[in-house]
Amino acid sequence: MNSAVWRIRKLLASSPDYIEGQSLRTVGSETLFRRMLWLDVDTWALHQAATTIIESAGVGLSPSDMKDALRVLYRYEGPFLDGEDAEWILEERERLHSLFIQSSAMLVRRLGLDGYDHDAIRLARHALRFDPYREELVRHLLILLALSERRIEAIRYYDSWINLIRKELGISPLPATRALIEEIRNLHNAENVQHLRERLVGRAEKHLALF
Repeated sequence: MNSAVWRIRKLLASSPDYIEGQSLRTVGSETLFRRMLWLDVDTWALHQAATTIIESAGVGLSPSDMKDALRVLYRYEGPFLDGEDAEWILEERERLHSLFIQSSAMLVRRLGLDGYDHDAIRLARHALRFDPYREELVRHLLILLALSERRIEAIRYYDSWINLIRKELGISPLPATRALIEEIRNLHNAENVQHLRERLVGRAEKHLALF
């Protein structure tokens, strides 16, 4: 522990804005880490981005806020302190993962509704790297691919994904997911496309009702 604190102090001291004892100090047996404006920490950034996304669910996000949120979500690279199993670490790991998935799903929808299909698809794929069985996100991705005239890619993704969950979990997709892929397979006219877009809008409104 002492070695870790020493390394953190050395890292902080390399910043021109660092003031000794202001952001990291030891009180008895505890080491206190105070948040500073100049200090960028992944967990803090994720919490702030998630708060911004969730609180803006009813009014939308500005392009600059979406850009900032995307930048933070792409910094997520897996479980917090992976390999450690202390109780507080496990709790924090689950909390951060839930924040990441929830805010990613909401931002994917928002991007899709605002016409940023490419960014929405990219973020959905990024989030599914860390939670590949999350069917809500899978459905978002399938809808966005189909609306982007990539229907064949959506069908291929679904076929690959269903093989994965059957092999790894021994389960089949939910009825909503099966109904969606059938709708995409039969996507042939403007009316079908409009109904598919309404699915995305409906999901956004349903999610908003939870807050």
